[in-house]
Amino acid sequence: MIWNCYLCNGITKQAMSRKNIKLRIREILAQKGMTNKALADKMGVLPQHISNILSGRSLSVNALVKVADALGVQFGDLFVSSFTPNTPFENEFVAMVKCRRGIFTASSLNDLQDVVNTLSNRANNATELMKRTLERMLRFPSGKDNAIISELMANLSICMNPNEWIEYYKTELADLLPANFQVDYRYLSTFMTQDDMLALERSMA
Repeated sequence: MIWNCYLCNGITKQAMSRKNIKLRIREILAQKGMTNKALADKMGVLPQHISNILSGRSLSVNALVKVADALGVQFGDLFVSSFTPNTPFENEFVAMVKCRRGIFTASSLNDLQDVVNTLSNRANNATELMKRTLERMLRFPSGKDNAIISELMANLSICMNPNEWIEYYKTELADLLPANFQVDYRYLSTFMTQDDMLALERSMA
């Protein structure tokens, strides 16, 4: 699992719901006298893209960063309980952790550690599940699983520490893989970068 942590000032933990974020953007637009089209023009996107953000379909951290920049406000201003140009920050520290399942917030270092522990446990559980699935597929091959096996191996190589992955490959997978097995790099290229594929290839050399 790949996740990113963003440290921001002035984000209240209660204001982190998607609904509140969308309402905050509308509030700032109204206070600045801007329309959705004007915001779209400043961002260099179609008005439909702004509609998708405000409806929640395209509400991501990257999108919010671009929205804040186009609105001329700080990223943290999108999350405060009531926007004004000189809104004082309510907290000295807040962290926002984005992962595939959503956005987690923490208003203290202890809260952040809890979030990190939760995500780490989920990542470890997912890694173990992938290992068991991959090993079972290799022990009971169907002859049609090359792409899935390649994907599982690729995901493990990305999720695990590089040294742990190489050790796991050498001690567990190498003996299970058929002698004529070829990683389906054409399939992997649909979701992996060239560098990731090269790293996977080298780790199996």
